[in-house]
Amino acid sequence: MLFRSYSNFVTPPDFVADQFPTILLIDLDWVHVDQLAIWCKSAPLNLNIYIYQDIMLNEAWLMDAINRSQTIIMNTAESAIDHVKNQLIKAPNVWYYGEKKFLGNQQKIDNPLDWFIKTYGNG
Repeated sequence: MLFRSYSNFVTPPDFVADQFPTILLIDLDWVHVDQLAIWCKSAPLNLNIYIYQDIMLNEAWLMDAINRSQTIIMNTAESAIDHVKNQLIKAPNVWYYGEKKFLGNQQKIDNPLDWFIKTYGNG
C-alpha cells in the first residue's frame, strides 16, 4: 500500500484532528505562505499548519491554535494583534521575523521557509 504525505493548511474557524506536528503562522506575508505550500508539496512529511492574520478577527480561534501548536512562527509587523504577539514572544517555541527585534528572544529567522528547511530538510 502506498502512503502519501500531505500537509493541512488550516484557517479559522477550522481545526484538524490529525496527530501531525502542528505549526501556527501568525501575520505571515502571503508570499511566505505560498512558498511554504510549494515546499510542502515536495516534502515527505505530514504537518498541520494553522494560519492566522489579524484581519480574520477570531482571537478565540487564535488562542486555541496557540494551545494546539508545537511551534509558532510570526511576523513582527505591526498589527491589531500585537498584544498577543508581545506575550507570545516570551515562549520558547516561538520564532519570528520582521523589522522588530526582541532582546528576550534570540530565535529570529530571515524567513519562515528557512526555518522549515532547517527543521525538516529540503523536502
